Formats: sequence, C-alpha cells, structure tokens
Amino acid sequence: MTAPAPDRREIRYAATLSGVIALRMMGLFLLLPVFMILAVDVPGYTPLLAGIAVGIYGLTQAILQQPFGWLSDRWGRKPVLMIGLALFAAGGAIAAMVETMPALIAGRALQGCGAIAGVAMALAADVTRPERRSVIMAVIGIGIGASFLVSMLASVPLAMLLGLRGLFWLTAAFAVAGMVLVATVPAVPPAPAQEKSGQDEPLGPVWLLAISVFLLHAVMTLLFVTFPPMLVERMGIELAAHWKLYVPTMLLSVILVFPALHRIGATLSEHRYLPWAFGALALALAAMPYGDAWWILGAALTLYFLGFNLLESAMPAVLSRLTGSRGRGRKMGLYSSFQFVGAFIGGVVGGALLARLGSTAALVGAGAVCGLWGMLLGRLISGRFPTGSAD
Repeated sequence: MTAPAPDRREIRYAATLSGVIALRMMGLFLLLPVFMILAVDVPGYTPLLAGIAVGIYGLTQAILQQPFGWLSDRWGRKPVLMIGLALFAAGGAIAAMVETMPALIAGRALQGCGAIAGVAMALAADVTRPERRSVIMAVIGIGIGASFLVSMLASVPLAMLLGLRGLFWLTAAFAVAGMVLVATVPAVPPAPAQEKSGQDEPLGPVWLLAISVFLLHAVMTLLFVTFPPMLVERMGIELAAHWKLYVPTMLLSVILVFPALHRIGATLSEHRYLPWAFGALALALAAMPYGDAWWILGAALTLYFLGFNLLESAMPAVLSRLTGSRGRGRKMGLYSSFQFVGAFIGGVVGGALLARLGSTAALVGAGAVCGLWGMLLGRLISGRFPTGSAD
C-alpha cells in the first residue's frame, strides 16, 4: 500500500515548521556537545549544577506545554508560537549576560518557558492528512536532524570563537529568525468548540506514548551529559574531533529511517515498531562505554540515532490519530510535557551519575531501562492503538 503524495499546502507547512523548529533546536543542539566542558569555567560550577542547567530547560518546558497547548486550541497556533519563540530569545539573552551558574540556570529556565513543541506538532497535524502525518513528522524530524548535524559541525568552532556567552547570544538570534518564519505561515483558525476532540479519547494509549517520550528524552539528555566527557577523558578523543562521530552516524540514520517511515506510515501502524526502536536504543547505549575503536562507537551511535529518529517521528503521528483538532493542542501539550520532564530528569540524573558512578554506569543503566520498557511496551500496545484517524 502506497500513501498519497503530500499536496502543496502540506509541503509548505511542513517546510516552514521544519525551519522554525530546526532554528529553535539548533539553539539547543549547539550547546549540548560543548556545554559540560565550557561550563567548568563558569563561577559556581559543579557537575550537578551543570546537569541542572542542561535539564532545567526541560522542566520549564514541561510545566508550560499544556497551558500553551490549551491556549493554542483557543487562540490559534500561530500567536502562541510567536509568544514561545519570544520567551526563548529572552532566556538566551539573559543566559548570555549573567556571571554565575545559578543565574545561568535561571536564563535556561526562561528559555524553556518558550514551550512551543506541542503547539508546532498540533499545527502540523492540523494541516496534514492522517496517512501522511508520519512522513510530514519525518520531514520536520529531518529538519531537526539537519540542525543537529550543522550543530555538530559548528558547535566546537563556534565555541572556540564565541565562547559560552556568544553561543547563548546565537540561540537568541535563532529564535528571532524563527519568529520571522512563523510570520509567513498562514493562520489556521481554532477548531469549533462543538467539535469532538477525538474518537473516544482513549487515555491508555496517550499515557503509553507520554511515558515513552519521557524515557526517550531523558536518555537523550543523559547521553549528552555523560558521553562527551567520556570521549575526552577515557578515550582521548578531543572535543574538536567529536563531530567526526556525530555527523556521519546521524546522516546514515536519517538515510535509513526515512524510507521506513514512508512505508509504515501508509499502513497507519507505526505503533507496532515502537518496542523494537526501544530495543535498538538499549543495545546502542549498552555498547557505547565499551567502544574502544571508532567503528564500534560509530555503529553504536548509528543504532542509537536510528531508534531515536524512528520514535521521534512515529510517536507524534500515532498521537495525532488519537485526537481530533479541537483537543489536539492539549493532548500534544501533555505529550510534550512528558518529553521535557524527561529532558530535565535526564540532565539531573546524568550529572549526578557522572559525578558519583561515572559514564559507564549511566549509559549501561539507561540502556537497561530502555530494554525493559521496550519489552513492557510490546505487551501493552496490543489492541490499544487504533489504525484509523480521529479526524
């Protein structure tokens, strides 16, 4: 079965939203590979506080995802996107100007108040047909992936040129550029109040997806708190060479995942692949600490990014079929709240484990949790996820 090709309207929205989210995510990704190393020079630094600075962004994101989703259901998606990007820019500017780690944490917290992830996903779902959503989400995911690749290439040179302060100014500039892109998007009016918000609003599947995205982003943040120091300290791979691992593995994972998403999206059965993707994360994370050769680290990272990209693209598409457009912002907000709570917990736990037990325990433990959740999810999803649409 082949899904119909996206029409011009879907392509326009997908390209614009991909650009907006990519610019915003570049502001995050530029910091991830270098922050734990550059933060050592910030007055008041400890590994735990640096981990909190990475993760606090996710906590404030989580708190505001549902309020922003609720507002977008009533005001429309576009005004709420603009507010969120403005808050992100303000937080980046504050983080660039402060002098201590606690104040930097406050700036990161304000960046997180720009909680637009759920709103952007809701808008993407609003303007696309159900059978095309996994591919459209994948297009957005490729934009995020491209921002990741550019960040991996540019973060170290930019960090050496601009320093941590300059990187934060750059994140603010990216948010402003995102606002310019949002201004070009045609407004989508809020759904009528009388419209039903989904087909029976099955709570069970929504919560399974929420827990899954919580774990996915907790592990992603933990990875970037613990993996770069491990490369430098244990394996002798200098910071300037880290992109040689990240960029090829991310590119290969995108090349592999996009055809798969196109095929399984046509059947509206992405949920069946979620347990396998968590299994891929488990194997990759468990292998990373023992990769004493470049090819082993490369294979582990490729497998990790393959699983991550599949989950990141497929889960929003599945969720969009559980909700009608009237309640979509709220449900996507709940989902995104768990996503960013996971990012916060992953940063804090990663920083604490790095300080107390080291990177090996952190990565192997994260892999074990992913493996256990994948097995449990495989048992729980049977019969719980519809293959039709709520639209």
